Amino acid sequence: MSFNTDISTKLENSRNSLRRIARNDNTEFSTQSILNDMEKFVKVINFMDETVLVPSRLMNLPQEGDDDPFNMFSLLNDLKTELLWSAGDNDEQVEQPLRRVSDVSDTESDASSAAGDSGIEGEDERESAVRAAAACRRHLRGLRRSLRQLTAAAHHLTRSYQEEVGAPV
Repeated sequence: MSFNTDISTKLENSRNSLRRIARNDNTEFSTQSILNDMEKFVKVINFMDETVLVPSRLMNLPQEGDDDPFNMFSLLNDLKTELLWSAGDNDEQVEQPLRRVSDVSDTESDASSAAGDSGIEGEDERESAVRAAAACRRHLRGLRRSLRQLTAAAHHLTRSYQEEVGAPV
């Protein structure tokens, strides 16, 4: 019972952290934490929303390359909403483990099944978990890098808007 209580407590603490981020409460995380980067991103987007009172004025800003300020504003807001509230992409397909083709007879196959052979590409749960953890770390690094770039883009867009409308920067 203690194990289930610990999991429930950890899950609830995680949900509360995300709620604090969404509400923009003063929450502190390690500077190396993905939650810190998420919090900064949400705060900067919220500040951008408070600053850009007339989003259509972004259409008057000069474009830098292919970056349309109005579309960037919409994209950043959409990403914030997706980060905080979306349930995920239902069209995303989960990879199914490959079944190995067996060249053993049915009798031998039945014996190996009874011995616990899952029929999954020679991989046990520990190897799978190690690979999943490595992939998760790689994706977290990429997500942190992306969040930092998007946060910088929101900062730049906000400053550009303030300069355009003559507001103090």
